Amino acid sequence: MLIPAILLPGDSDDRRSAERQTINQPSTLRDERARATDVYVRDLSETGFSVATDSRLELGSEVTIGLPGRGRASARVVRQVPGGYGCEFVEALGRAEVMQAFRGGTVIHMTSSAPITAPLSEPEIERFPGAVRLGVIVGGSVLLWAGVAKAIAALL
Repeated sequence: MLIPAILLPGDSDDRRSAERQTINQPSTLRDERARATDVYVRDLSETGFSVATDSRLELGSEVTIGLPGRGRASARVVRQVPGGYGCEFVEALGRAEVMQAFRGGTVIHMTSSAPITAPLSEPEIERFPGAVRLGVIVGGSVLLWAGVAKAIAALL
């Protein structure tokens, strides 16, 4: 006798529609208040990514992640997994963007409202008067020659 069976997806089933790329690289995740959190990007796909972090993120919250080689991307926290979170991009990435991410340089965005100023000039060096410098040179030479003379006398 045959018994018909229907398979239903469980909570642990992987329902992602895009192929994931293993990344295992550090990055920075920013919450809605732009607070930075260091994370480790485990994997990345066109529709989302998963991160390892000790920080607490709220499910459903909006985050921004820095993707070297691509730039910043907005996402929503959609699931909590052991040791981290799964996030879904607000706007899906293209296949080329996924392939380029983490293969370029570090993402650096200037977010300061303060005006950018030129580097500080070299500090002005104040020299000792000539007599003091001459005294240090002559005194040092005398002490050095006295030490040499004493070493030669000890050998003889």
